Amino acid sequence: MLPVRRSFRAALVAVAVLPIVAACEGESTPVEPGGSGGATTVNQVVTMGPLNASSPDSLVYLNLATGRLVPRSGAWDLALRRFELYLRSPALGGAGEPVLGYALGNAAAATDAELLAATPASTLAAFDAIREGQLPALSAFSASRLVENRQGYLNLGGIPTANSGVYWKVKLATGGHALLRATRITFTRTFAVDSLVLESRLQSGTALGAPRTLAVVPGGQPVSIDLTANRVVSPVGCTWDVGFEPAPSRLAIAVNSACGAGSFPAASAPTFAEATTASDAPQYAGFLAQLEGPIPTSVLDKGGPFRYNLSGSQRLHPTYNSYLVASGAVVYKLQVIDYYSATGAPGFPTLRVARLR
Repeated sequence: MLPVRRSFRAALVAVAVLPIVAACEGESTPVEPGGSGGATTVNQVVTMGPLNASSPDSLVYLNLATGRLVPRSGAWDLALRRFELYLRSPALGGAGEPVLGYALGNAAAATDAELLAATPASTLAAFDAIREGQLPALSAFSASRLVENRQGYLNLGGIPTANSGVYWKVKLATGGHALLRATRITFTRTFAVDSLVLESRLQSGTALGAPRTLAVVPGGQPVSIDLTANRVVSPVGCTWDVGFEPAPSRLAIAVNSACGAGSFPAASAPTFAEATTASDAPQYAGFLAQLEGPIPTSVLDKGGPFRYNLSGSQRLHPTYNSYLVASGAVVYKLQVIDYYSATGAPGFPTLRVARLR
């Protein structure tokens, strides 16, 4: 017997023991933006969307109280981009007190078959049954933030390889900006780093230059790199921007934070070659940064809002995982219940939301 999995299956078909505001769902004909409105009445379940978050590189910003998309300079709680959801924080350019979140993980143990059988209607009762009395302490909530990931340029698992699909916007020690990625890493027969190939694009004014390649041969010793000159230099003062530690236990890229250098992870699109600026990041962390939050952004994370290709159709399927969102004194619960527009276009998520407090 698997009690967690069984409880999820029961939740899909349960009749809620608490009142359900089904009339507020409006899931059959949601509109963009707003669905059946904002989440202002306690325990009233509403839908928001489909929301046009289809741009692969631009976030859109949602106010949960109104159910409306607003400018980044406005009052927003969630930032959305295709299947990614983030909470308002300085890392996303959000002003004011950060919005905090907590993942309930109610569907993390569900099988693919259970999720394929689930529908917005069959999961409504379980969602409605989440009430204020079940809230964890606020200390359990967390914010979307930049965290250090010194190996973020690598594919790990077996012998590491460079993940050229990810890149960073970098603030240089001189105050300038550049893009940076690793395109290749090779090892000797004794598994010491033979070479690391970096590619950068230096910004001049508002224009990004052409890609430049630098092959770093560390010889077992840490190296420091001046991205403006695109060369290895002595790590003296503010003459360098990023450093590489080749020890097998490290394989780490660091930035010269003492001189104000920092990084911000770029979106998956535009690509490194197609990007037009490195100076527009809302925040530059003093390390090789990764954006992280309480709502997982990977379709491989079973605690996230979606799983991928459950039926061989190359589509995203909602998991019906629920999340708690604390915006000041107000606390909401939310699920993502669809990823597609009425015409089947991807990147148009629909949210189910209710205010708990």
